[in-house]
Amino acid sequence: MKALLLTLVLAAGVVLSGCEVFYAHESTKRGVAAYDAGKQAQRHGDMAKANASYREAKREFETAAENDPTGSNRHLNVGRAHQALKEYSQAVKAYDLAIQYFPGNREAHWGKIYCLVNDGAPQDQINKAVDTAVSEVQLDEGRIYLTWAMGYHHTGQTHLMPEMLEKAASASPKDPFVQATVGRYYQALGNTGSAIKYLMIAYELDPNEPRVAYDLGVLGQRLPPR
Repeated sequence: MKALLLTLVLAAGVVLSGCEVFYAHESTKRGVAAYDAGKQAQRHGDMAKANASYREAKREFETAAENDPTGSNRHLNVGRAHQALKEYSQAVKAYDLAIQYFPGNREAHWGKIYCLVNDGAPQDQINKAVDTAVSEVQLDEGRIYLTWAMGYHHTGQTHLMPEMLEKAASASPKDPFVQATVGRYYQALGNTGSAIKYLMIAYELDPNEPRVAYDLGVLGQRLPPR
């Protein structure tokens, strides 16, 4: 009799666990739909509609994470929604949980670094997150510094951008994407000389990239014959 009761209890546990995963999956589907709707509204400049969709997505993603906390991308999705709403400190907490359950989740590391910068976190806290991302999941250091520079750009701290741009270019000297992006940021900052310098490096690394040639043409830079 005891054996039968134990079997029934275990079976009930499996059923409940399966239900929780099912409900989490359904919540995630609704959350993804709401998140995508928010992105679309944001692209059309309707931030009121976008934020309403992001809040709906956050509720669904949080429900999914509560029902299935160890499920793939549950906490990552919560972090994405907080990030979209510019709730950066809460996003960092969600990304930390995503990293705790899945240490190799590269997107969670990217998101954490971006949100730390945008939240005005102390330099040593950002440095620690960068070191972890580089050592544990081999994120590209140059692109991390670009993310850092992007954060400064979004928070209006443009005077801090050149340091990160130089670090990005130095960390990834053979990456044409990094070099071109550094050049474009310098162009946005009005530093034409540095913009041309890094765009030319990008062009030399990949002369078949038409956008780089176009950007150099806009800056009045003549290209060497090919």
